[in-house]
Amino acid sequence: MKKISSLLALLLAMFAIGGCAVTDETSLIVGKIRTPTTADQVKLYTKPPAKYEDIAIVSADAAHAFMSKQDLMNTSIANLKQEAAKVGANGVLLDGVGDFYVGSSGVVVVPFAQRGAPFIATGAMNAQTGKKASGMAIFVTEEK
Repeated sequence: MKKISSLLALLLAMFAIGGCAVTDETSLIVGKIRTPTTADQVKLYTKPPAKYEDIAIVSADAAHAFMSKQDLMNTSIANLKQEAAKVGANGVLLDGVGDFYVGSSGVVVVPFAQRGAPFIATGAMNAQTGKKASGMAIFVTEEK
C-alpha cells in the first residue's frame, strides 16, 4: 500500500508541476478552406471588418487546476488562433469568451483498516472551471 500511495503522490506531483492544460479545439467548415496560415497572422475582431469571407466556426477551451484564469484564457485564445490558421483564416470574429464548468477533481486515499476499524476515505475535492473562446474564422479582404 505504501508503494501505491507513493506512486500516486509522485504522479500527482508530476502532473501539477507539468503545467499542461487540458485543451480541446474544433472547427466546422462553412465556407472555402484556404491555404493554412500561422497563428500570429490571425487577428481577433469584435466587430466585422469591411469585407471578409466566412471559412469555419472555431472554438477552443482550456482547463487546469493549477493555472490562473488569465493563463487559461491566453491558452484558449492561442489555440483558437491556431485552429483558425489551419483552415487559412487571417482573422477570427469573436462571438464568445468566458468560463465553463469542468467538474470536480481530487484524490481519495483509502488506507487499510487497522484493528478492525472500517476503511476511511479522505481527500480534497474541488470544482474546476475552464476558459473557452469561439468565433467565425474569416479571411479579411478589406479593413474598415
